[in-house]
Amino acid sequence: MNDYLRIGGLPAKELESLLLRGETPDPDALAGWEFRGLNTPAFAKLLGIKKFVKGFYKSSVGQLYGYNVPVVQNAVDGPWEYKNPTNPKRFGFYRVDPVDAAARDNAYLHALLLDYGRGGGSDLDPTTRLRDYLVRVEPGSDDLLLGKAFVAVGPARLPVSFFVLERLRPTQFRR
Repeated sequence: MNDYLRIGGLPAKELESLLLRGETPDPDALAGWEFRGLNTPAFAKLLGIKKFVKGFYKSSVGQLYGYNVPVVQNAVDGPWEYKNPTNPKRFGFYRVDPVDAAARDNAYLHALLLDYGRGGGSDLDPTTRLRDYLVRVEPGSDDLLLGKAFVAVGPARLPVSFFVLERLRPTQFRR
């Protein structure tokens, strides 16, 4: 079993420990790539969101942004195939920044913050409430990442789940 699937099967307590020990990913190493994603909790399979793709791209001014794409919910060791391969639905756009210690979303200072509230979505889009923290699992490598998702409810930040990302393929997407 590869590290990606092994980590995806770890209990939340061990994932939290890995997150705390992780390193800050290099934003430039994420830009132009899609990653296969695996939500770790059991409820993700029931909701049809166990597997997903997360992509990263730079704006015309060099700011890092990203998106999600739904994929076929086959076996976790099966291929990551877009639900609509000819016209993939990109949604849940987010902005990527280092965590700011003085900001509201500062739970993991050594992580990158994926802020869906700053990704350009409508106030009616429920994904704009998401805040993800992302770290490297292996020192010096941006090929395997661990994230923790929170939902913003007013000033509160409620933990939702952990997820694992593994580099999948280049992307040419720009918004």
